[in-house]
Amino acid sequence: MSEPLLDVRGLSIALPGREDPVVANVDLSLAPGECLALVGASGSGKSLTAAALVGLAPRGARVTGAIRYAGRDYANADAQGLARLRGGIGMVWQDSLASLHPLRRIGAQIVENARLQRGLTRAQATTLAADLLAEVGVDAPRKRLRAYPHALSGGQRQRVAIALALAGAPRVLVADEATSALDATVQAQVVALLDRLRREHGLALLFVTHDLALARAIADRIAVMERGAIVEAAPSARVFEAPASAAARALVECRASPPIDRRVPGAALLRVDGLSASFAAGRWRPARPALAGVGFALRAGETLALVGESGSGKSTLARCLLGLKRADAGVLRFGDATIDLAQAGDWSAVRQRLQLVFQDPYASLDPHLTVQAIVAEPLVIHGRAASVRDAAPRVAELLDAVGLDAALAARYPHALSGGQRQRVAIARALALDPACLVLDEATSALDVLVQKKILDVLRTLQVARDVALLMITHDLDLAAGFAERIGVLWRGELVEIGASGDVFARPRHAHTRALVSARLPRR
Repeated sequence: MSEPLLDVRGLSIALPGREDPVVANVDLSLAPGECLALVGASGSGKSLTAAALVGLAPRGARVTGAIRYAGRDYANADAQGLARLRGGIGMVWQDSLASLHPLRRIGAQIVENARLQRGLTRAQATTLAADLLAEVGVDAPRKRLRAYPHALSGGQRQRVAIALALAGAPRVLVADEATSALDATVQAQVVALLDRLRREHGLALLFVTHDLALARAIADRIAVMERGAIVEAAPSARVFEAPASAAARALVECRASPPIDRRVPGAALLRVDGLSASFAAGRWRPARPALAGVGFALRAGETLALVGESGSGKSTLARCLLGLKRADAGVLRFGDATIDLAQAGDWSAVRQRLQLVFQDPYASLDPHLTVQAIVAEPLVIHGRAASVRDAAPRVAELLDAVGLDAALAARYPHALSGGQRQRVAIARALALDPACLVLDEATSALDVLVQKKILDVLRTLQVARDVALLMITHDLDLAAGFAERIGVLWRGELVEIGASGDVFARPRHAHTRALVSARLPRR
């Protein structure tokens, strides 16, 4: 193997106010053209390790150990040294919308990095920026130089983030959860792009992820982190076929699909007919269609997964079903109620039995309320409890149902982990004993270990209470393993629906075939 471009020895990171390091004695090495995947559950120290490599550990953190790039130790580098290091190590962050400056055009950001690291003139840097956008697959690159980040899709922004990192002529590329928020087809495209760039340019790629399927698809070697330490490092195939550590075994086992209870679902519970919706016209733009004539049925105790690319209309459909967005046309039949989705009406009765769990629990939970108040709120609003205090026994029961200690009722959302927050969101949704839960990407931001716990909670509740689940997701493996039926949305139309096994084994529509083929190959 070639001499390592990046060689990390004994890296430890202690955060302010804490004696024990949160990252301890980490050793990593990367050779030109090699891909190392750094995997682990949330909180294991992956992203903190990646940030420390380029001097971006939290303010006040104590970083010790050696970080050698191209033979030089930058562990205690000054500002000038860090500037050189950041030219050699390019970073691609998880949230491209947050990592790109919202008030500056795309071209200006890429040009700035190219001029800083390569010493180019503005004209030279502008030409390079357009070339880089073309190389990473952004259409109309010259035109995109003048665009702002908000005007691009998630996949386009992530490609721009990669071009921005490449502008500094790096020899090492660090991708920190760079595909976790992307749908299956865009995710596959970005992974293929990173793999092509490292092969064509001889880049060393550090791929930080909690998704073992991604790690297996792209990495030569995998390092498994647990509680701030590397507990296993081996060739990719060996980690999957014969994991040596308990942490690796837990991650591998979580990739197995949860078992489906093949019992016969109950009577028809929910039916949607002719649902059409559009985004309102603005001063400079026409109305844009989002859904066109969508119809499906859901039975009690059944799980139906709706899958599709970003922009296919999945989340819009969920909002229409709850009356959070006015549809252009369509009828919802739920139990004994019939609602014209294009008209304003009284949704209170339906919302007691049809509840939505949002993707981001940190955004959907009121940060000013305790868990006790959050879970009790629907009970008080609908007159099932006189006050938050009066609802305490029911709140304790709901927290227990989702696997949370009743002592957490006194905490605020910021004091909970991501998995705990999502369980609180589910507990709140269950407060009124709904007959159906709509899960809008409810596990997409969670690592595989926490995701499995949430899915186990949902399956247990479904079996115990005969709750129907409408699961909206871009995770095809999750849909295939968890749902009895799958519907495929494409450009606002439901182009295919059927039993999970049939849809994945014998897809009828061209877009379904494209989604299935986009599932990452397992080495």
